[in-house]
Amino acid sequence: MAKKSRAVAHRRTQHPVIIAVVAVLVIAGAAVLLNRAGVIGPRGVAAEDLGRVLIVAASPDENGDVMGQIIMVADVTKSPAALAAVSPATEVRIPGTTYSTLGDAYAFGGGEGTARALAQIEGGEMLPYVAISSGELADAVAAAGGMRVTLPAAMSVFDGHDLFTFKEGPQTLSASRLQAVLKGAPYLADDERDALDASLAEGLAGVLASEPGTLRDALRTDLGPDALARIAASL
Repeated sequence: MAKKSRAVAHRRTQHPVIIAVVAVLVIAGAAVLLNRAGVIGPRGVAAEDLGRVLIVAASPDENGDVMGQIIMVADVTKSPAALAAVSPATEVRIPGTTYSTLGDAYAFGGGEGTARALAQIEGGEMLPYVAISSGELADAVAAAGGMRVTLPAAMSVFDGHDLFTFKEGPQTLSASRLQAVLKGAPYLADDERDALDASLAEGLAGVLASEPGTLRDALRTDLGPDALARIAASL
């Protein structure tokens, strides 16, 4: 009887250990996945050391896949920050997939994946990054009262439910109309797409300047709070 009691006691002491080990593995696995998705990062660049920063805003494409739709590099050593738009259609190599654009890199690796793909193109070190999710972008645009954008051509975009029409020229887009423009952007001529990308970068900077909390509270980044605050203040 004593032997049986000791065996039962031994099994009971094992249970907390097993549970703890499993919990650690689950947390570690979740951390890896979140890091790959760009939700968490090392946060290793100090605010005073910031130079060029990658900012990528996500939004669904015409198939409903969330991609990097507005991509820009902000040089925060300038005041205001100097902005350089990067086309989401830029060709890159995404290991393990057949997808081949910079916008696709977001779908597979979040902001970090986009920064890594851009570094491969430029041949330099990976830039620190801030990624803005589709929902965060829509919320910021709505809170700012819209995004100011200049369309290089008239556009008609059917998103599967509604038909959106746009005139050429400057206009303020609501979140839903901005999504429609982003879905129609791949069908523009190359020079028109370049002009739109540049205008979208300026428009996004305007929204983020109006709603700095979007950057200060960003989770999908490898930057800390002070660095994020510096970016917000520079736009």
